[in-house]
Order: sequence, then structure tokens, then C-alpha cells
Amino acid sequence: MEAPGDQPARFSRVASWRRRLARGRGRWLGVTVAVLVTLALLLPDPGPLPALRYWTFDSYQFYFPRHRKLEPAVIVAIDERSIQARGQWPWPRDLMAELIDRIAAHRPGAICLDILFTEPDRSSPDLIADAMRARDRELAAQLARLRPTDEVLADSIRRARVVIGVAGVDAAIAKGSPPAPARIDGPPPPLTRYPGGLRSLPVLDRAAAGHGLLNADAERGIVRRMPLAASVGAEPMLTLGLEAFRVGNTLPSFVVATRGGHIESVKVGELETFTHGDGSVWLHFTAPDANRFISAVDVLDGKREALERLSGTIVLVGVTALGRLDVNTSPRGDRMHGIEFHAQLVENIVEDALLLRPEWGRYAESAAFALAALLLIAFVPRTRPRRSLAIGVAALALVIAAGVAAFLYGRMLFDPSTPFVGAALLYGLMLSATLVASDVERRDLSVRLAREREAAARVTGELEAARRIQTNMLPTRESLVPAERRIEIFAHMRAAREVGGDLYDFFPISKDKLVVIVGDVSGKGLPAAMFMAVTKALAKSCALRGEARPATLVSALNDELARENPEQMFVTLALLVLDLASGAIEYCNAGHEPPVLVRRGGETITLDDGGGPPLCVMEGFGYEQAHARLEPRDLLVLTSDGVTEAMNRAGALYGRARLRAVLESTARRDLDVTILGNEILAGVRAFTADAEPSDDQTLLLVSWRGSA
Repeated sequence: MEAPGDQPARFSRVASWRRRLARGRGRWLGVTVAVLVTLALLLPDPGPLPALRYWTFDSYQFYFPRHRKLEPAVIVAIDERSIQARGQWPWPRDLMAELIDRIAAHRPGAICLDILFTEPDRSSPDLIADAMRARDRELAAQLARLRPTDEVLADSIRRARVVIGVAGVDAAIAKGSPPAPARIDGPPPPLTRYPGGLRSLPVLDRAAAGHGLLNADAERGIVRRMPLAASVGAEPMLTLGLEAFRVGNTLPSFVVATRGGHIESVKVGELETFTHGDGSVWLHFTAPDANRFISAVDVLDGKREALERLSGTIVLVGVTALGRLDVNTSPRGDRMHGIEFHAQLVENIVEDALLLRPEWGRYAESAAFALAALLLIAFVPRTRPRRSLAIGVAALALVIAAGVAAFLYGRMLFDPSTPFVGAALLYGLMLSATLVASDVERRDLSVRLAREREAAARVTGELEAARRIQTNMLPTRESLVPAERRIEIFAHMRAAREVGGDLYDFFPISKDKLVVIVGDVSGKGLPAAMFMAVTKALAKSCALRGEARPATLVSALNDELARENPEQMFVTLALLVLDLASGAIEYCNAGHEPPVLVRRGGETITLDDGGGPPLCVMEGFGYEQAHARLEPRDLLVLTSDGVTEAMNRAGALYGRARLRAVLESTARRDLDVTILGNEILAGVRAFTADAEPSDDQTLLLVSWRGSA
């Protein structure tokens, strides 16, 4: 049982491992795996993936088999039909001599015996005479005068151009007749070596014109390659089919060319066949073909259509009857008699159809994997899994297509499967590392997001508090002049953000004097709100010190604000002093939207005289003021540019013309200022619809009702 105290440490180790895996989104892991797999692919057979490589090469042969174009070799088969007609195997040697004579009469290029006559013929007269001597001396004497059948067969072999088979074995046994001499062109060749050879009887072995190797060793149960030459004992010997070319052309020897410690080719006269380093060749197989075979009984019976096929060909003679053990599997999965492998070799040589597995093939496969690995390492960490998979599959499809094209058009064995498996392994590791990295990043992002949300909530709370403070700083009619019946006031301010830079204020400075201020600080948000609060406080302070002239008030306020203004902010401001007894107005406009005077009859007058630039633009500027007079029930309208410049989604502005049209239509109805103010704001909202406000909006309406 795990102690509870161990769990945090275990979780910490897992988290640490995940972070190491996610570092670089798995690129370091991808590079490591890519290097190891590339080195593994460079290993020669048997490397780490020979079975997969062989499976790929066999697939080529299965889907793209060779089709016979010529018939350089035919097989005379001692098959089931032949045995039924002439008796069980082994046949008497004189019957074999008759078969060879029948074949030789039609002048084949060479006759190859894929049969080993390792024991004397039990049906030979001399052996029967020895057995009969005790029972019938006269009969035994007559039989003894007959020639032994092994000599009869030897005579037939001697008269014809016959290559007799030799089986390479792992034990050193008695030697027979020496094979054709070999000339070595270069360093000693690394031929496949068999300590000894299993041969036919000496009388038959000496009679043959040539000796050919029968071996076709299977690799993992399948015959894919055959040696053109091998060492039997200490002497090089050609394979059965190639020896037939030498005998058929009556050549005394053959040449083994070596370069750099590897066999390069085997040359028989003008026929040069390039090999792999050990002297073997890869065969391109056809399916088993019954047309290769002629039944031996048809030859013995002299059937014309059978005998005509023998002329000028290499005739391979072997036993194919059921129960014979000389059966192997081809790369296509077909079960074939050993003699048919030799026929396929002869066809491959004549048709120039042998497959090539160059020494640089492993390097090309490693390079293909390295290229795919670079693509995966570069793209998997920074693309979506589907896209990276598509890139990987496309790259590997190109490799597979290259392998198929090399086989079809160049007879080359290029293996795309090992790069495919290596790239698939690398892709899986890279994708896993990328997903782990994404999960780690997601978790980190969740933590950061939670912290940011907490900070945002804190800021939102602080801004909400600032909004409430700013809203409460703005006056209402009831809070400042509750007993004053000579005026009606409507005030509204909506910030574009949580807090804004617009300001308004109204306050009495004497029994009959009312100061009205509307301003707009440059910028938005919290900095503008703070500067707005300072401006409002200083404006009220200057007015309450006893100075009632608007121009003097604005000049003093300009100097105060410009003195401490490190952010170089500025304020537009309209300041009016209304005489509640007479309706006289003194005003000064510091770059703000001009106030509008609306007469009771509907006439609108823009109060654009007097004033100067916005505050904090020119320190020490001498502002001017202007005068106007209100009639009873006249209306003063003060706005910020957030009202006249309110914008809809099409980019059109609300504008002063629309505002004046509303004012002129509503003035005649003598509406209460609250109703009028709400109607103006409703019109602005209807115009902008759902467009986000681009600026703070301030609206202040002052209606003078006349002296009390």
C-alpha cells in the first residue's frame, strides 16, 4: 500500500516527466529516435528488420510477376505419368541412357541432370549375376557377359553434352572429377563455401562434360536468390544452369570478377552476369508454368510435338513425381520443384530479368527515412494532427511509389517498408509528445487564465467602484438646488467604458448666480476619469473662491491644470454663469461643443462667441467671455461630442443637424426637460442601434422659468 505522503512525490515525478517529454514539443525525442533508426537501417542483413524487408520484396513479386517471353530451357520431368508407364523410380540406368539418347538426338544446347546417381544400379546385369550365381551358375555367367547399365548410361552421357548435378554439403566427402577451371579476376572471391559435394558414381561423374551446383538455399523458408558460383571443397563451381551455358558453348573455363572484396560478376564466354557481393543473384519469378514441362514418357515414346521443343534449348532432366522432397517455396508463395528454380534462373539470365539489390540500397532507404523524419520533426509539433498525418502519409506514399517504380522500370529492389515503419514509429512518438506538450500547455494556460480571470475580476470590481464613485461625484438638481424653482435641470453622462472622461457640474455661487460646466477630457478609461475628477474639483474650487467671471475662471483653471500634467492631457470645457434673477448669461468656451440656446418658439441659437483653445494646450492663455440672455422657458442645451458624433455601424454620424431638428420640434410642445432629455437620448440610441459607443456621451439641459 502506498503511503499518502508518497503520492505528491509520485505526482511530481510524473509531472516532471511529462514536462521533459513536452520540452520542444518532442523534437529532441524525435531527433534521438531518428538517429537510432537511421543507424539501424544501415545495418546489413540480417539487420533489425529483415523479415519486413523480405516481405516487401516478395510483395513486388506477387503483384508484379515476370511473364515468360522466351523458352531457353525446358524440363523433361519424370512425373507420375512416366512412372506409371515405365515403372517405379529409380529407373534402370539403361532406360535413363535411352532417355538421354532420345534428347541428344534432337541437338539441345546442353542436357542438365538434376539427379544424383550415388549408388550402383540394382538392376544392372552384373549385380543380378552375383545374386544368381548360387542358384543358377549358367544364367549368372550369361548375365555377367552383359555390360553394366552404369557403363551404358556413362556412354550416353559421354556422347551428349551433359551437365551432371553436384549437391554441396556441410561434410567433406570423397572428391570426384574436378569442375571446369575458374579464373579469378581480382582478389580471392568470398564465394559461398560447401566443405564437400555429394556426387554421382565416379563412372558417371567422369563421363559428364560439366558439373553444376544444385543448391538453392532457402532464406526463412523461401528461395529468393541462387548462387551463380560457389566453392565445393576448395574449387569454384558454377550453378547447374550457368554451367549449361559453358558446356553448350564448349568453353574451357569461366571468370569470377571481384572488386573491393566483393564478387562483381561471373562471366562465361561473352555472357557476363552481375551478382551481389557473395556471388548470388535475385530471381524475378513467374508463377509455376506447366508449359515448361515435357513428360519423360513422351520423349521415350517419340512424340513429335515433345521432341521438337528440345532442339537448341537447355534441357533440364529431373524427377517431379509425388513423394519427392525437392520442393521449395518461391517469393510468390508458390510451391515449385527444385528443377523449376534452375529453369527460372536460365530464363532470367537469357531475358536479362535478374533483379538488382545494389549495395547502396540500404543507404538510399536510410536517406528516405531521414528525409521523412525531418519532415515529421519539422511539421508535427506545429501543425494539427490531421494535417501532419496527411503530410506523413503523402511522404511515405511517395517512398512506396518510388519503390514500386524502381522495381517495375529498373528491376531494383528498393525497400520502402522499413522507412515506413520507422517513420510510423517516429510519427507516433512525435504525436504523443506533441499531445503531451499541448496538454501541459493547456494546463498552464488554464492556470494562467484562472489567474488572469481573478485579476480581471479584481480590476472589474475596482472599475465598478470607480464608476460608482464617479457617478456619485456628479450632481443632481435635488442635491444642490432643491428649493430653487426658477430653473429645471436634466443631466446625463454615459461612459464608453466602465469610467469616462466627460464631466458636468452645476452649483450656486450666490443667491442668484448658478455656475454650469460641461467638459470632455482627452482619452478614455481610467486616466481620463482621474483627470476629469481633478478638473471638476479645481473648477469648483476656483468658482467658490469668489471669482464669478467665466473668462477669469477658465484662465485660472487652465493654469492650475497645466501646472501638473505629466501625461500632456487636455480638456475641452464650456463654463456658463446664469443670473437666475434676470436670465443673463456669461459664458466662456474652451474648445468644447458650443452650447445651444433654444427659444420657446423653437428658434435655436449657437452660442459660439468668446472662449479659446482647450485647457492645458496653451498655458497662460487669456480667455474671453460672451453674453446672452434667456427668456422665460428658454432652454440651454450643453453636450459633449459623444452625442453629436455618435456613430452607427455604417459609419454615419448623428450630427448637430439631427439634434437641432429634435430640439426645434420639441420646443414648441414646451416639454419638461426630463422628458425632452430622455427623448433626445432615445433618438441617439435608435440611430446608433447596436453599435458600440465610440466616446463618452454627456447631455445637460437647463430651462430658465423666469424670476420668482
